[in-house]
Amino acid sequence: MRIAFILHGPEIVDTGSARKIIDIFKKEHEIIAKLGGTMGRTAVLDAGLENIIDISRGLTPSETIISLKNDIDLAILLNHGKTMDTGRYFGKIIASRIDNLLPFVHIERPDSGGSIIYYHPHAKRCAQFVRNFLAKYDNAYDLPVEFGRPTPTYVKIQDDQVVRRIGGAFTGENIRLDGVVIGEVIKPDVEIVCKDGTIIETRGIKEKPHGLEKLENRRIDLFMAKVKTGGIRRTKHKPKIEKAMPGKSSQEIAIIDHCAESTFELVKNAGLVITVGDDTTTIAADILVRLGIPVIGIIDGDIDGVLENTVVPEGSVIIRVRQGFDDIVGREVSREFFGEKRYLCQDKNALIGKVLLLAEKHVVEVTYY
Repeated sequence: MRIAFILHGPEIVDTGSARKIIDIFKKEHEIIAKLGGTMGRTAVLDAGLENIIDISRGLTPSETIISLKNDIDLAILLNHGKTMDTGRYFGKIIASRIDNLLPFVHIERPDSGGSIIYYHPHAKRCAQFVRNFLAKYDNAYDLPVEFGRPTPTYVKIQDDQVVRRIGGAFTGENIRLDGVVIGEVIKPDVEIVCKDGTIIETRGIKEKPHGLEKLENRRIDLFMAKVKTGGIRRTKHKPKIEKAMPGKSSQEIAIIDHCAESTFELVKNAGLVITVGDDTTTIAADILVRLGIPVIGIIDGDIDGVLENTVVPEGSVIIRVRQGFDDIVGREVSREFFGEKRYLCQDKNALIGKVLLLAEKHVVEVTYY
């Protein structure tokens, strides 16, 4: 049987579940393993699984499944959510997006008292097959099989407005829409309301105006937007730090401005990356340390803490400016050096000097790594 494993998030890798389950199925079946999402990719690199799990494409789990529908007999989602309920909620969203394209089974929190879930009646036999096959080789995976209804109740239309309900949010967590922190959860019932692609209201959220401003020029599709709450990597891990990669040139420079979760796609062949914003710099630097690529980070100290225990690549420079001025300096750097381009060819030390000169009146502190 041709089976595709679609992994979501770093936790399923960090716990060791992904490696164990894939190894079991490889004993008798043809396996494809793919992962979407940024921090999941870093977990794969830390675990040394990049030759087993394909991390080359930045597709969502549903996009990955759709892209494979003609090449496989069964799709299995591997996930380890914050809780079983948040995992189930996530699975329902994926199932609603892929409709009834092919047999789809979801394994949730397999090493933490989890379940094997199916969302279409015809996939029940597939779920039972998955359970029996896992239990055949490891009794610890004799998990219960359950049915989850894939109704897309997380989005509803009310007159000329689109309302998206966010499941699995806990009070005190930050909430991110397409990688941008838009506020803090203050009630478990969270909703985002859009009209004509623009956010007009949030419910159950203490808004972060600066974050919402960053989305003003984007058209928001609440059906497909990536909405996440809490930390983006909750499990313990040891980063696999790389020195500067051979063949990388610091004269090819990329810029990442408040879209750190697209880091892999944005850096391409760059040997140096300019990052704008505290969380952007934190996340991008932590990713790029695994690729041996230093950063010039422009921050103002207003960090939301979406990722903890981070590492900064050797050779990086972090420029802290006055609060509220990281975006302003970032825009000036982009306009002055990049224009309409996404890449720049320039000597690293010369560029650092030019950025410092541009930001001179706003600079509070400069840290060299």
